[in-house]
Formats: sequence, structure tokens, C-alpha cells
Amino acid sequence: MRVSISRVLTLGVGALMLLAGIAYGIALVSGRLNTVELLRDRNDRIVTRLTERTQLQLDTAARQVEALRQRLQNRQIGINEIGRLTDYMTATLDALPQVDAIGLLRNDLIATRVERSPSGRYEPLHDSIADYYDRPAREEAVRRLRETAGRTDAYRNPVGWGALIWNPAIGQALINAHAPVVVDSVFVGEALAVVSLGTLTRLLETDSADGEAVNFILYGEDAVLAHPTLLNHDYKLSMQKPVPRLEEIHDPVLRKIWSGQIDMPTARAMLGSDGAHIVEAEGRRWIFVYRRLNNYGDTPWIVGRYFPFDLVETEVNRIRLSAIVGGISLILSLLVAWRLGVLIRRPLLAIGNAASRLRNLDFDTPPLERTRLRELDDAAQAINSANAALRWFGNYVPRKLVNRLVREGEDAINTSKERPVTVMFTDLVGFTAMSEQMSAQETADILNEHFALVTACIEAAGGVVDKFIGDAVMAVWGAIKRDENHAAHACRAVDEICKALAADNARRVMLGRPVLRMRIGLHSGPVVIGNIGAPGRINYTVVGDTVNTAQRLEQLGHNHQVEGEQFIALASSETVAAAQLNPQPPHIGRIAVKGRLGEIEVYRLDEPAKP
Repeated sequence: MRVSISRVLTLGVGALMLLAGIAYGIALVSGRLNTVELLRDRNDRIVTRLTERTQLQLDTAARQVEALRQRLQNRQIGINEIGRLTDYMTATLDALPQVDAIGLLRNDLIATRVERSPSGRYEPLHDSIADYYDRPAREEAVRRLRETAGRTDAYRNPVGWGALIWNPAIGQALINAHAPVVVDSVFVGEALAVVSLGTLTRLLETDSADGEAVNFILYGEDAVLAHPTLLNHDYKLSMQKPVPRLEEIHDPVLRKIWSGQIDMPTARAMLGSDGAHIVEAEGRRWIFVYRRLNNYGDTPWIVGRYFPFDLVETEVNRIRLSAIVGGISLILSLLVAWRLGVLIRRPLLAIGNAASRLRNLDFDTPPLERTRLRELDDAAQAINSANAALRWFGNYVPRKLVNRLVREGEDAINTSKERPVTVMFTDLVGFTAMSEQMSAQETADILNEHFALVTACIEAAGGVVDKFIGDAVMAVWGAIKRDENHAAHACRAVDEICKALAADNARRVMLGRPVLRMRIGLHSGPVVIGNIGAPGRINYTVVGDTVNTAQRLEQLGHNHQVEGEQFIALASSETVAAAQLNPQPPHIGRIAVKGRLGEIEVYRLDEPAKP
């Protein structure tokens, strides 16, 4: 009984899908209950940590403003003691990396301050407010000074936060904390501390532990105070536009914070608070969690983070019950898959190996065994039949030629091309007369032995036997596969053929058989390579003047081979030059060959040998 592969695979895959569905359903039911609480807690912790970190940086600056005000009001430092004042400010900056500048703005509009330069140095300055503030911030500062002047209780005012200040020197906006200074019931100015948005952005970056999570601070709902791209993108900021608009930010996800919200009833309970929602952007879903801060000026800040919604699914998959059920399902699936593999693997491997041998024209493949799988059994029997038929066909096909054509691809077979090659012709001298004294079987045996000897030498040197013509052989180098050294390889084949023929003749003499004599001709040049013939009967061969000249050189050996010489090999100057033979072989002379205009230089490659 044979079973259909389709039925086996259907039953196996169906069993796997059923097990996977059971595991997934149990995981969803048990995981949803835990995920709601886990995500609520995660969102609250994220927002709380970001808010506290932001407040820590800004409140630290505010505390330093208050400390400077107290020192001035208690006369620990005089407002005109510029040296002591800048020393104190320098020491303060050195201890607070999150603060970029600290100073005193007197009511006469003279500012004493210390700034942290981009290189990290501290620069004490004492100059007019016009050199310190941009125009909008300067006008606001003057307004505050005038409103506070004459108030003896101004020292009770808490530290406040002013509008953003544009600093053209560093190309960034500054956040400033300020507090009035009253000495002996006289208002003398404002203590100030400044934090750059770049510093605030860098501090927020250190808080991002998730690979795809991004922290941000919005200025209202339509401008961005802190974001990673503020440090490496030019937003063309200026006094008129100290921070980029939300629609300008180089973050397609953050741009969708208000416009890309989607309603997911299953996720609404997970988010919990109003300071969280889900946005769809860039083909994915993202969770935004944030909190509003109203303590740093008239415009509220929105501190938050977004991260992929995929993290929620990851947490669901980590639930223990899902893992246990998934593990059991995996084990059962592996058992089913193993059983299927046992049924299919062995015959498939055998069929694959047999097909590979047929592709390489190796027809000595043993017959494939029968199998109960119907389709595989049919394929095995088809390969057995094909192998039997091709075994006979292989006796009439040059296997190495076909193998090379297969490796070169279909274009090598269907497209004729011109390529430089070296062509060899060999011929047995006087074999026709010799064969008249032998039987048909003896003639065939001698030719087969001779062709086997010559073919082995040709193929060992990288050549391809194109055809057998009576007792002659035509071979080519560089035709099927491009060979830059085709001439040298052909010359090496000549040397091997001469050695092999000499050894074979010595054996024949010992056996009392007649000696075989041989002529060889070599010529190098361009030929046309392709399928030549009529429909239903074609040869993949080479044609052209190079082929004709090689044959003429072989025939020319008849005029130069003396009695008793076993072989003679003549080559054109083109072959000798391309082979770069050293030393150069003996020069025969300039000789005219039949069917070719002019004369060619002819060289002899072999050393005359006698039995």
C-alpha cells in the first residue's frame, strides 16, 4: 500500500496547527489578565521617572539661584565685588554640569555672569544686558526689573522661570530661572541661572534604556524643547524661532503624537491614565506616555516617552503559562515532524543524489529502491528508466563538453560567439594502409586504444575533444570556458601526447605489434563557437580560418616527418608567441599552406623520437 504525500503533509501540518492554536488561545486568556496590570505599572513608572529627572535638573538650577540671592542679601558677597562674585559662580558651575550659566543682573542693566563655553571652559563676563539677552528676553527682563523696583518685600518672591532666551553663540535656546535680590530693603537686581536645551536633551538621552524608546519634552502642544534630533539636525533656529515646531521635527513618530491617535479598546485598559495613548506611524503602533508640568513658565511643558507597542506583545509571550503550553506543543510538533521526516527523507535523498549524478552525466547510478510513498516511488522509477536510456546515450556524447556547457548556462549553448582559442588536429600516419591488413575488430580496437590515450592527455591539459574524424582527432582549448593560457595548455598536451605515444609504441614493440606514427598541428586565433548543423542534427563546435590552418599544419607534417620518426608536431608562430615558450622551439621556416593567403611561420614542438 502506498500513501499520498499530500495526505501525509495535510495530516501533519493540520496537527501542528491545531496544537499551535490551542497553545495560543490559552496564552491569550491567561496573559491578558497579567498584561493589563504590568503595562499600567510600567507607564506610571516611566512617566514618574522622566518627570522627576527633568524636575531634578531644573530645580537644581532654581536652588542655585536662591543660594546666590541669599548670599547677596546677607552681604556675604557684595554686588560690586566682581572677582568674588565670579569665583563663586565658577565654583557653582563646576559642581553642576546641568547648568550652563549663572549670573546677576543689576537694576542698572549691567550683568555679571559666568558661562560654560562649548569647550568646557568658564568665561566670567561683566557687561550690559544688551550683550547678554536677545531682544524679547531683554524686554521681559527690563519689565520684571521695573515691576519689582521699589518693592521692599521682593525678597519673598519665589524663584520664577522666564521666557526662552536665544543664544546665537551656541545656536541654542536657553531656559532661565530668576529671583529678585533685595539688600537692606533696596531692590538691586536679579539672580539668574541658565540651562541650554542641548544640555536638557543630553540629560534626557541618558534615561532611555529601551533600544527604540525616545524621550522628549514639548513646549505646549506644538513646539519641541528637548529631543535627540536637536543635537544633530539644523532646524534653522533663531531669535524669532528659538525651538522647532512639532511638524518640523525629524521624527515621523513624534509628529503624529496628536494626529495619529487610534482607538484600541483592548489596549485602553492597559494604558490607564489620560497621559497615555497609542499612535500609528511608519507602519507600526507606538505607545506615548507623558505628563504635563506647569511650574516652568506660562507655557506648560509635556515630558514623555514613546516606544513600540510590540513590547506589550513581548511581555505577553513571556507569561509562564504560555511558555509551558508552547513548550509542550513544540515537543509534540517535533515528534510529528520527525515522523514525517523518517517517511520522506530517505527516498528524497536517494532521488536527489541520483538526479545530481545524471546532471553530471554519471550514468553508473545503481537503481533506486521502491518506496510506499506513491509520488516518490513514481519519481524513483522514472529516474531508473532515464538512467538506463542515458547510459547508452552517454557513449555517443562528450560528457566533459556537456558538463562545461551546463556550468556555463543556457546562453553558452544557444548563443554563437567569437573567441580566441587554440585548435589541435592529430592524425595517424599510414593507418589506412595498415588497417587493410587487419580485421574490422582489430582496427576498431587499435583506434579506441589510441583515442583513449590522446583524449586523456588533451583533457588533462584542459582541452576538449571536439570530434573524431576517421583516425584523426580535433581538440580545442578556450572554447567552452575562456582560458587566457589556451596556447600554453595546448603545447603541454602535445608534450604529454608525444610521451604517451612513445611509451605505447615501446609496449607495442615488445608485443610484436606495428608502431603507430602520428602528426599534430596547432594554431591559435579567433573562431566562431556555437551550434552548427541542421535541425535535429547539430554539433556544438568551432569553425573558421583558425580551424582550417590547424588542419593544414597537421597535413604539412607529412613533408617534414622523416622515416622512422614516431611523431611530429608543428605549430604556428601565433601559438608559439601566445604560449610564451622558453626556450623557443626549432623554427621550420615561412611556409605557404593550402587555402590561406601568404605564408606562416612554422615551428616544431616535439623532439624526434625513434622506437
